[in-house]
Amino acid sequence: MINVLIEKLEFECIIGLLDFERTKEQKIQISAKFRADEFIDYAEVCSFIKDKFKQEKFMKIEDALAFFEMEFKARFSTLKFFYMKVLKPQILAPAIVGAEISKNY
Repeated sequence: MINVLIEKLEFECIIGLLDFERTKEQKIQISAKFRADEFIDYAEVCSFIKDKFKQEKFMKIEDALAFFEMEFKARFSTLKFFYMKVLKPQILAPAIVGAEISKNY
């Protein structure tokens, strides 16, 4: 079985709880891995991820991860494995912070 990988997808969006995070876009970095018994178009997935982050303006990274886990399971019925990591590379110097989810089906 083949894993589809997305690494270091970067774009800016509104995400976060703090006042300044709700008014100014910040850079985030996404990495993801999928395993399924069907074709997963990584270009389509990248576009979907970016569009949804821009539309949803998540309050917490954890909310975004839960949202995408449910969306991908619904979109790809043969999904066997889902992994996503969201990093905020500029929010807390000198660290890169974020969260990740990993799920086997």
